[in-house]
Amino acid sequence: MTDNELIAACWVTAGAARPMEHDDRSPLGVRERIEAAAKAGFKGFGIGYSDLLEAEKTVGYKGLRSALDDNGIKYFEIEMLEDWFVTDERRAEADTKRANMLRAAEAVGARHIKVGGDFTGGPFEPDHMAEEFHALATDAANAGTRVVFEPMPFVNVKTPQQALEFVQAANHPAGGILIDIWHVVRAGVDIASLSEIPGEYIHHIELDDAPLNFAGDVIADTFNGRTFCGEGEFDVAGFVEAIKKTGFRGPWGVELLGAEYRQLPLEEAVPKAYRTTMEFLEG
Repeated sequence: MTDNELIAACWVTAGAARPMEHDDRSPLGVRERIEAAAKAGFKGFGIGYSDLLEAEKTVGYKGLRSALDDNGIKYFEIEMLEDWFVTDERRAEADTKRANMLRAAEAVGARHIKVGGDFTGGPFEPDHMAEEFHALATDAANAGTRVVFEPMPFVNVKTPQQALEFVQAANHPAGGILIDIWHVVRAGVDIASLSEIPGEYIHHIELDDAPLNFAGDVIADTFNGRTFCGEGEFDVAGFVEAIKKTGFRGPWGVELLGAEYRQLPLEEAVPKAYRTTMEFLEG
């Protein structure tokens, strides 16, 4: 593994998918998406839950693994598991998704599964989350993969520092933190402070860019307002520097979620996503 290998998160290759809709499947075939990622230079490929189930129906998990191998894709990621720790009626559906994701991770060979917090904004209960995260990480390890928790400003765990509190307490090698620059900036976290997070707990990073100011809802902005690294106002270079100080060396994720990005042809969008991100890693 080299320091600067990149994973194309699911939306990078999803084309005109509608991430805020009930049916958020990509209109593009999974093989086409994998080939586009590989051709652009990516060494990793991500897929969302709906497209994962669609891939199982169309090419099967053996066919998915073959497509990854045929295109030199080394890292496979699955997203996004929510409600894995809740105790209300949402848990049943979450447990079904959990089982399906773990089954796919084992069959295909996944580097990690991305997991999130409470999107209804419930309380942050670190002891409870630590216990549940340890159990989830144990399940992941048994399936030959890991889970990476992504803090977001609109869920119950808003910052990487909060996530560290329960991930550290869970103390499982198959469970770590995912830090996305968009969520860090929107949560008002000091980028330089990220360098103080122990590197062993940082299992994945995602890069993107956006204007510092936006109008409207923050959740809508996360799906519609992002742009290529260097075309927004985030301190991408400072973020990369802070993360490297923790000892993290990649692979790095690229997550392009934007209304304008979704309108671009795949052959234009994916290479530009790769090129603009690499400029900050190799600079």
